Amino acid sequence: MNIHQFSAGFQLGDAISQEMLEIKRLLAKEGYQGNIYAENVLSSDRKFAEKIAKVKIHANDVIVYHHSIHSKVLDFLLQYPNKKILIYHNVTPENFFEPYDLRFSYLLRKGREDLEIIRENFQHSFAVSNFNLSELIHLGFNHAKHFPLHLNFQKWDHNHIESKFKTFQFPSFLFVGRIAPNKCQDDLIRFARAWKSNFGNQFSLRMLGFCNPDQQSYLDELNFMISQLDLQNEVKIISYVDENMVKQIYQESNLFLSMSEHEGFCVPLLEAMHFQMPVVAYAAGAVPETLGNSGILFENKNFDQLTKDISKIFTNIEYRNSLIYHQNVRLDAYLKSTSILPLLEVIKS
Repeated sequence: MNIHQFSAGFQLGDAISQEMLEIKRLLAKEGYQGNIYAENVLSSDRKFAEKIAKVKIHANDVIVYHHSIHSKVLDFLLQYPNKKILIYHNVTPENFFEPYDLRFSYLLRKGREDLEIIRENFQHSFAVSNFNLSELIHLGFNHAKHFPLHLNFQKWDHNHIESKFKTFQFPSFLFVGRIAPNKCQDDLIRFARAWKSNFGNQFSLRMLGFCNPDQQSYLDELNFMISQLDLQNEVKIISYVDENMVKQIYQESNLFLSMSEHEGFCVPLLEAMHFQMPVVAYAAGAVPETLGNSGILFENKNFDQLTKDISKIFTNIEYRNSLIYHQNVRLDAYLKSTSILPLLEVIKS
């Protein structure tokens, strides 16, 4: 028996791709083999995943499908009678993309419609957050279960974390995530304008992530804002390259700030915890669930007030240490909650 995993796309560094790799590693420890397949795979990533045209599915193989958007993958899988397992990562609401990418908006709308097809044709369903699980249950996935997202921090060491704040002379804000309208990098730029107005130009804000070429107009909008608001020296947009770059930028930053308005989980929140960075995030989607009782959540994008609240993190050492302590407790609890056993149970059933 092989356990093959499928998704619309594979790109090393994104949350779904990392989850697929980690599940493959954990299944291999249990003696199960299998490959990762997607409709879209960058040539540089083909040592990790292959295009679906190359798959050979045998009678006893199990199909694990990671769903987040419409693609040809679902129709391809439906032709096989094999056991099918859904892992749901959420579908971003289409309205975020309508002003920038109508094709992508259409794929999101179809991706939500696909859930009804999946419900009728898949034997088992999981969701990577309770936020996602509630959506599946609302749609009639009566036996869906929570399957916490698997994270692999072994690729990063801990040597950097002891004296992190001692080495920084000024605030260095960071957001990691796709350059996309639902992530609201435009609001991060508005925050940067407010910070500069209230506290001067001794700070930096970096936004690290891949931008879909079809959504170049949103990236152009961000760059225009940076120029018009005279933030070229303080605000930088950095295209994702590899994990070494991610690690370096996490190490060089001292506060993680998210304005995202839709998240099915948000892995970078926990990555920031791992790097001992206070996390401040807009309370949207699964973000409150992912943070647990840690970090700072805000529900109103009042940027002047937010700058004042965040400034306390840099001026009050006890407050900052308390934030990091509670984040460490949350991260430890989350990592202990993940297990491959729920997936193994349905594979064997």
